[in-house]
Amino acid sequence: MPETKRSRRRPEIQALRAIAVLTVVIYHVWPEAMPGGYVGVDVFFAISGYLITAHLLREVETTGALALWGFWARRARRLLPAALVTLFVCAIGTLLFVPQVYWQQFLTEIGASTAYFQNWQLAGDAVDYLAAENRASPVQHFWSLSAEEQFYLAWPLLIALGAWLSRTRVAIFLVLGIVSGLSLAYSITETASNPAAAYFVTPTRAWEFGAGGLLALLGARAWQLPDQARAALSWAGLAAVMYASIFYSTDTAFPGSAALVPVLGTLAVILAGTPRARWAPSPLLRFRPGQFLGDISYSVYLWHWPLLVFAPFVLVDPGLDETRVAVIALTVLLGWVTKVLVEDPVRRSAWLASQPRMTFACSVAAMALVAGVLVSGTSHVEAQIRKAERAESKAVDTRPPCFGAAARDPDQPCVNPALRTQVVPSPVLAKTEEYAPCERFHREGGLSQCDFGVPAEKASRTIALVGDSHASHWRTPLDQVAKQNGWHGVSITRTSCPFSEATKKLAEPTFSQCKDWVSKLPSYFRAHPEIDTIFVVGITGGAVNVPKGRTMFEAKVNGVRNAWRTLPDTVKHIVVIRDTPRIATDTVDCIDRAVAAGERADIACAVPRDLAVEADPQAVAARTSGSERTQVIDLTDHFCNDRLCFPVVGGVLVFKDLHHFTLVWAETLGPPLGRAVQRLSATW
Repeated sequence: MPETKRSRRRPEIQALRAIAVLTVVIYHVWPEAMPGGYVGVDVFFAISGYLITAHLLREVETTGALALWGFWARRARRLLPAALVTLFVCAIGTLLFVPQVYWQQFLTEIGASTAYFQNWQLAGDAVDYLAAENRASPVQHFWSLSAEEQFYLAWPLLIALGAWLSRTRVAIFLVLGIVSGLSLAYSITETASNPAAAYFVTPTRAWEFGAGGLLALLGARAWQLPDQARAALSWAGLAAVMYASIFYSTDTAFPGSAALVPVLGTLAVILAGTPRARWAPSPLLRFRPGQFLGDISYSVYLWHWPLLVFAPFVLVDPGLDETRVAVIALTVLLGWVTKVLVEDPVRRSAWLASQPRMTFACSVAAMALVAGVLVSGTSHVEAQIRKAERAESKAVDTRPPCFGAAARDPDQPCVNPALRTQVVPSPVLAKTEEYAPCERFHREGGLSQCDFGVPAEKASRTIALVGDSHASHWRTPLDQVAKQNGWHGVSITRTSCPFSEATKKLAEPTFSQCKDWVSKLPSYFRAHPEIDTIFVVGITGGAVNVPKGRTMFEAKVNGVRNAWRTLPDTVKHIVVIRDTPRIATDTVDCIDRAVAAGERADIACAVPRDLAVEADPQAVAARTSGSERTQVIDLTDHFCNDRLCFPVVGGVLVFKDLHHFTLVWAETLGPPLGRAVQRLSATW
């Protein structure tokens, strides 16, 4: 006989929790093993929507109203203790183990997580080109908890609205159904147009909670289905979740319609319950280790990511496999300890349950404790930044011999022992620098532009700087060159958009914006025949769409050649500034440690040249074009010798991130760039 009464404990839900947290952990620890494991979060969302709606519905039908403050107090007792303990440990761990260059980012995200708007913080960073390269913080996974807390705030109000309209389930179903439908529609459209932000924001995820809520409103009709049908439904649901976990990847447009697979799979398992058919998955769902993991799944989710992030900072040269095993073991241990010593005592406290106000008071006090650590760390970083600003100002004003790029000038070899351990600006200060500042921005022909050099009316020549963000960071030294030669310059750059007809593989809306930007450039130059010289720079990395029969590099070379052919004859000179090297992901950490130890960061943190310098398709296109119109300037020797590329040169920090210049370094590139331009212009 089918079960007609369900115990308060739902084995299938505990098993789903275990599956959800296991897929997420595997995805983070062994992403190659389960590239779609991130769907475990969607399983959690659907479960939460189901359970919370069922609870609130019972309260409405029993009392005719909702005790909102009581509900929110129960949620606070259930979720905040373990979360705030984790956040406090992450804040302390950041101050103890993490290089100061990351403190501001990490502490900001911990603060956002404490206030439960981390998902919006990450959504903003996802569409910020420079912030998008931020190092993963120990609380990045709190985005899902933030979305869940926001759901807990809004969902009861919607149910209360439905109950106010009519005490029948139909009215509540209509209210929740309309909201969930709108959320799903928005999720599909936003994922298509702005996937980076769509992944995190609450409106694209609300329907996942809503789907669980709608199932709770429909009741337990599936419990009257034959065991055979319920068994099939349960297996189908588990298969859907596992299919998404294994066959989805970071290339999947998500959440959007793709999230329907794990969400509907989760609902199918919940709806089927634990059927008694011989071939049903019920024994698997009741498996004791799985039930245990489901019990501690919340704390396991909280701890696994901080342990992964802190491991490289804490362990000395950790072996990858050993680190993975240690992280998993410690995650389970901390999850169990947190469940027993933190979650359960607070959740079951009769004293707190009888006094909702005390629940909120204790929550505020705990948040204030975390905030105190954050304020202390932030104040320390700000003091270090002020100190670094003074050191930078002194170094720039005095301009010692062999400062910056002058230390590696092939034409004038130079050594200054006093600069061997100096790093200006400090990595902490460089992180706060404005990127490629410009005081004279304007728009024309749909293109954003920045003027540099001398005013147009006083100029003997007008030049243009064209390309992506790697072109922008050459604006500072090119400004010096323009002023020395009496030239007026126009910077026409767009982040992520090289001047090429080879389309980069970019998410929308960036893809369409770049295509439009490239198409407008020829018209702009036809309208400005006074511009006879353009300097072109583009990042060497990034994938493009490759025509059949071509390699990726060939497609890039042909793309820039084809773009140059669209320029009018009034553009007589196309000068490619060869793209610059890049540093490794751990180079900044190395510099921070070297400075603290008084060691030479340039030598200790150098990157092998064959890893730092990539072939530049624009430089190759210019050199092989067979046209006197194209020329190349290559200043790689100011960054590298035959074997190594240096993140610090002449006491100056070269990069503010993996591949963008610091302003001080850019300024020191002015003289060598000027000499290179002078050699070329002598032939014009």
